[in-house]
Amino acid sequence: GTLATTTADSTSDDAGQRLVERRYRGLKFGATAQDYVLLKPRMEPLDESYSVCGWLKKIRPGNWKLWFAYGTSSNYQEILSEDAGYFQTLGTGVDMRSKVTEQLGIWRHVCHTWSLITRAASVYFDGILLGSGTTTSGRKVGLDGYIVLGNEFDSYGGGFGDSNAFGGELFKVNVFDKELEAAEVKEMADAGKCSDVEEKYGRSRYLKWEDFLLEEKSGNVSEIDVGCTPELTEESGEEPTEEDGEEETNSTEECECEQRNGTAFSRWDLLRGDKFFNKTVSVELVEKLKQAWDILSDFKGATVTERFIAHFKLFHNGKTCDD
Repeated sequence: GTLATTTADSTSDDAGQRLVERRYRGLKFGATAQDYVLLKPRMEPLDESYSVCGWLKKIRPGNWKLWFAYGTSSNYQEILSEDAGYFQTLGTGVDMRSKVTEQLGIWRHVCHTWSLITRAASVYFDGILLGSGTTTSGRKVGLDGYIVLGNEFDSYGGGFGDSNAFGGELFKVNVFDKELEAAEVKEMADAGKCSDVEEKYGRSRYLKWEDFLLEEKSGNVSEIDVGCTPELTEESGEEPTEEDGEEETNSTEECECEQRNGTAFSRWDLLRGDKFFNKTVSVELVEKLKQAWDILSDFKGATVTERFIAHFKLFHNGKTCDD
């Protein structure tokens, strides 16, 4: 399977407030081998180039606390990202621990990049290039692996150990299908963890933080507030404008199917139909919905479940008519 999903948090729909977007939540990891997030995405878009970037807060002192890892059936440690400065790409280690000052409880931007063309496995901390290693000529990323947040693999798809447990906090971990340039990495770091700078990369941001948040969490992994959630209207002191009221009224008038049998109806509820529910999102299924729902093409391979639908209703909801 590929990207699985977890139930999206719901928030109050009281007047003067709006839904809090879940993508502004971080993840806090426990310090045992049972505390991780595991997924098995399609890796074809990343086989010749990738960049893994995110914000991390180191809490456990010492080395070999892994926040991101990718392991295949032939190489359990295909890609490693340790919070103290050691990284590994396709068998090439890049040890920058001597250049990274341990700062516990501090948010830091970390990024490692690579491409088949340059063969450079580069490591950045806080937007600064610390160093690079050179991978084997012609070596590509293996395609049959698992990704884990919060540990590393000592066997195919598992083998986690307490000593390698991250035990810290993560936010906005994104995997891009390109080797980011130094200026691009610096822009992300300089913009701060609450910026939306990564949004401009569109589909090059292949695995999004929102996707990771929807994955099943094993053990002691919890969502946390990292101080980036946009203020609710009520808290910001803003009053609803006449335009806001008119827009709400017009939306209801234009889309009478929003209420069905007295129940609020979302266009995504159609996915509960026999043609789609518990089915794999295939090319054929996407084609059936493509005119109105091009966004589904980003989720090919995922299974339509209650959790999958909850994600769309939270992040992609709109008019319920055939718009």
